[in-house]
Amino acid sequence: MIVLIVEAEGQYGRIIKRGWYFMKTGLLTLVLLLIPAVAQADVSMIVLESVGVAGEFTGSGHTAVYLSNICADGPVKLRLCNPGESGVVISAYPKFSDQITQEWMAVPFIPYLYGVEDPRQIPIYANGKVRRLLRENYRQQHLLPYVQENSDGTMPNGSWQTMLTMAFNRDIYSFTVKTTSEEDAKFLDRFNAMNWEGKFSVFSRNCADFTRKVINTYFPGATRRDVINDFGITTPKALAKSFTRYASSRPERLFHVTKYPQIVGPIWRSDDNKNFTEKAITSKKYVVPSLVFYPPVFGAMAGAYLLTGRYSVPNTYKKYISAETARLNLEKKRLKASGSKNAAELAENQLRIERERLMHLGNKQIWNSYEARFGKILERAIGYGIFQDKREVMTYLRDLEFMSTPEFDENGFLVLRVKYYNSERKLGITRQNILAPHSDRELAYKLMVAKIYAELNAKSKNRESLQDFLTHWDLMDRLTLDEPVTGEQLAYRQNRGRFVENPPADSSSRKMMKVFLKVTK
Repeated sequence: MIVLIVEAEGQYGRIIKRGWYFMKTGLLTLVLLLIPAVAQADVSMIVLESVGVAGEFTGSGHTAVYLSNICADGPVKLRLCNPGESGVVISAYPKFSDQITQEWMAVPFIPYLYGVEDPRQIPIYANGKVRRLLRENYRQQHLLPYVQENSDGTMPNGSWQTMLTMAFNRDIYSFTVKTTSEEDAKFLDRFNAMNWEGKFSVFSRNCADFTRKVINTYFPGATRRDVINDFGITTPKALAKSFTRYASSRPERLFHVTKYPQIVGPIWRSDDNKNFTEKAITSKKYVVPSLVFYPPVFGAMAGAYLLTGRYSVPNTYKKYISAETARLNLEKKRLKASGSKNAAELAENQLRIERERLMHLGNKQIWNSYEARFGKILERAIGYGIFQDKREVMTYLRDLEFMSTPEFDENGFLVLRVKYYNSERKLGITRQNILAPHSDRELAYKLMVAKIYAELNAKSKNRESLQDFLTHWDLMDRLTLDEPVTGEQLAYRQNRGRFVENPPADSSSRKMMKVFLKVTK
């Protein structure tokens, strides 16, 4: 229940520990409902990291556009939002369904990220079963005229699924700028007049081409492809780089980047967006054959990347980390324009920017302190037989998928029905119901310990924000099993074996792919 608040001193600031106590789960949720900070802006270019086998080979990722002042009647028709509405995400993909023939589709922002409509329903854990349930539930509620089930009544395939629960699959970044209502109306007229019936093409009409066309309709020339490093194909990284250059030079647009981290669970973790030359010189599957058979080609690609291709989406996020940072950058521009008499104010402005970054990201000292504290918590959980050993902590998120079925509780929040040793129990997997009476406390505590373990052992760029981490740490504290444990109970826990002794084996093709990717990554 401790939050580290920054009190500035010197260039980087010093850390002062202050207590921050959440009196109710409702207050906890209120803090977290600030998640869609992008909703306060007007246009966001959404950059999704690469994922899966395709991501391993190309490193490209995916893109979309969020329009906060433009809404939709169904998934295929745009209009200006009415009061109280919060806009839509639009993106291109091949064949959303048999009923949707145009190349783009629209869904509201929260369902796009999490598959739910109420931010209170956002899960803190996700697996393939949860993802499927939420997609089908949203289809039943909103997409039936446009995405019809198969002849046998089962959920249909199609790219409509890529417009829901995207934060289950990838880290997501939104590059946001401010627009005016006049610009929104002008864009809508132009967009609705365009022909969107073209056929999707990876090489010439892909998701990034669509995003480039949308953003450039608002701001001509704001985004462009990188011909040298992507061989003429439009990629998400090229758009992010060019849009950052355009927006950061116009601080009055209040440019900032928001990160929506991938929900913790057993789904494959996403990887950085890369251009083609970067992938070619950093992945063994390309480096080895090019060095052996075509050394000049490798040298050319390395030179192209080092001279013109270097850019990092995560580093851009760190630099333009919040709407408050955008406001401070605009203030800095005005101070500089007013002359040198404002040196002290400029220094204070920069200090506040550093403070804002530290509040969102933390630093090595802060994360190390939590790693040290968590080591004792983990040792205690294993000693009390909650987990058999550290390996069971590492596999718990996967084990939950094998041994559970997702469903909704009476309030519409996600729960898992879990086969837990010789009993069936329920586990709430949202911040609203993980502490509910129907949510098994031992399973909930194990989930939060496994979640914190995963966050602390992730690469720093893949971690959630410090504020979200502290909220989840607080939940873990509140779930700590402090009741006295008898010798008989302790012996039972320590001797009951693993939650899942024999997990289902991967298919032969998946095993081969894992080996291939491990060797050639």
